Amino acid sequence: MVILASSICTKTGTALVSRQFVEMPRTRIEGLLASFPKLMVPGQQHTTIETETIRYVYQPIGEEMYAVLITSRQNNIVQDMDTLHLIARAVADICDVNDQQGVILRGFDILTAFEEIISQGSRDKIDLAKLRTIMEMESHEEKIQDIIDRNKEREAKQELKRKAKMFEEQRRLATKHGLAEPSLGGIGSESGGSILGGGRMGGSYEPLLSREPETIRSFASGSPAALSSPSFASNARGMKLGRKPKGADAMGAMRNEIDLSQNLAEQLNISEPLLGYSSPAAAAAAPPIAAAVAVPTMALADMKAVHVQIEEHITAIVNRDGGLEQMEVKGDLSLIVTDETCSVVQVGVATNDSHNAQIKTHPKIDKKKFQSDSLITLKDASGSFPLSQPIGVLKWRIVSSNEDDIPLTINCWPSPNGSGSVDVNIEYELNDARLELDNVIVSIPIPHGAQPSVSDVDGAYDVNRTRGTLDWEIATIDASNKNGSLDFSIPGNDAGAFFPVVVSFVCKRPYYDIAVTSVTTPDGQEVDFSQLVSLVPDQYAVI
Repeated sequence: MVILASSICTKTGTALVSRQFVEMPRTRIEGLLASFPKLMVPGQQHTTIETETIRYVYQPIGEEMYAVLITSRQNNIVQDMDTLHLIARAVADICDVNDQQGVILRGFDILTAFEEIISQGSRDKIDLAKLRTIMEMESHEEKIQDIIDRNKEREAKQELKRKAKMFEEQRRLATKHGLAEPSLGGIGSESGGSILGGGRMGGSYEPLLSREPETIRSFASGSPAALSSPSFASNARGMKLGRKPKGADAMGAMRNEIDLSQNLAEQLNISEPLLGYSSPAAAAAAPPIAAAVAVPTMALADMKAVHVQIEEHITAIVNRDGGLEQMEVKGDLSLIVTDETCSVVQVGVATNDSHNAQIKTHPKIDKKKFQSDSLITLKDASGSFPLSQPIGVLKWRIVSSNEDDIPLTINCWPSPNGSGSVDVNIEYELNDARLELDNVIVSIPIPHGAQPSVSDVDGAYDVNRTRGTLDWEIATIDASNKNGSLDFSIPGNDAGAFFPVVVSFVCKRPYYDIAVTSVTTPDGQEVDFSQLVSLVPDQYAVI
């Protein structure tokens, strides 16, 4: 019992695609296919033809072609008919069966399908859903890596825009106040003035400009190489008598730094709002951002003299059985002081550490004062915070292996119903009632070309054909809307095709229970302050 060949031919017997599974010369298979139409009897009800040595099992596909199996006469004809039906469905799934040229162009894909269905002349245990998965060659690990790469790219763009915005704000404030040498970050002297370095808080507190390319830093230092560069020469003017204006060198260096940063941002096609704050003009002109990458922003006009920014990023990877593979929350608290009269302040915070967070303060912050009084203040009473720079003063990290610590639980239950379709039930549950998640999108992968039939949904849904996902959209998940579900049915038999499930959201409350209670001067006077809080997922998926 063996299948000799599987072919797609025209009604005149011309072979378009053929795969032989036994040793057979090309002239032999061409002769068998050429004689096949002549053996057909007009008006016959069955779709088999037998000769003295072989049997043709055929099925029309399209208007001008046949799918033909050439088998031995001892084969089980029922099994051969089932194999032929699967081949015909696979060919229709790969290309347009009414276009002979399309069949020829997709010949290698059709031959690959033949190889997966028939191995060494015998039918493999495979169905159409499994065949589609094999043909698409998708990998869950590859999808997870793509998510990680996209997040890293987005973070790099946001960091670059933040630096460009900071340079622009420094130049604006220097022009407004007539500062001769505006601060560009770095650790100041202990004798007085600004002592904290600029930039976000990391593993070490190095000057902000130390992470810039050497070309940019050379402008600030006023080196001969920088002065002879084309960008600097383009701003040069003719000789002018008289004393050089105060602060001209610093302003020229800063202007070149800003131009370089803006040019680099344009080359990277960065169009999203800046992380943390944006100008009113930029906010009005910027296009809307998808919920997967949206971060709360605040216009400069709404920022007070002291602005507090709490930013958290969460990573949560859960397996499809509900076990927690990885969970990590990283957060930091930053200050932006824009008024020189408020450059020496104390920030009172209230925390409720129920997650055993690892907390670190900036080296220039009085750690003992923070631990005893929950007060963020400088060690050096004569020091001050630098103006118009985001200064990371506190950071924390939470790592957990407990499933109950996940803020939002997602359960996906795909179940083949035995009739060629899969019934899928997706549920969410908010575990932390303090949080309010906005613009929640749960993206479920679906088989290529399949149309889901949604029977019940809490919220709304959209089929994204570009990414091949069913996007479940929930406007807000909070204590009053802690649970919800989505039920749909879709053609297929592979329950693993609906993973990984990827979740995105925006939250204006931190996962780590921390709040700024007050901002005061050293003599106890209250200082008006603004605040921006954001919790966004770097990775949040069920794999």
